[in-house]
Amino acid sequence: MVDFTTRLKKCVTITGMTVSDMARFLRVPRATVNTWLLGRVPYGPKAKYAEERLTLLEKSIKDRAATHYPIPDVLSWRDRVNYVQGMRDDAERHNRVSNMRAAG
Repeated sequence: MVDFTTRLKKCVTITGMTVSDMARFLRVPRATVNTWLLGRVPYGPKAKYAEERLTLLEKSIKDRAATHYPIPDVLSWRDRVNYVQGMRDDAERHNRVSNMRAAG
């Protein structure tokens, strides 16, 4: 199994995200993402959350590589923030388990 830091670095490379962009997507502090990129692995109660958020990003990259990634270079900083939040919201919408129950 590939470790957390390797997976995170791969996502950063594919998406063209900055540390701040990644922090917005994962909904964690920027300093936390920076330490993860330097090799620290999440632990404790937040580890499961971090793993789930990274998996969500990986699924989003797989499903929407042609339309969302990499992030366009021409965006202003404000537009970039909105773009990353939109990517995150889209990923959450499209990877959510249905609320409907199966008939039967």
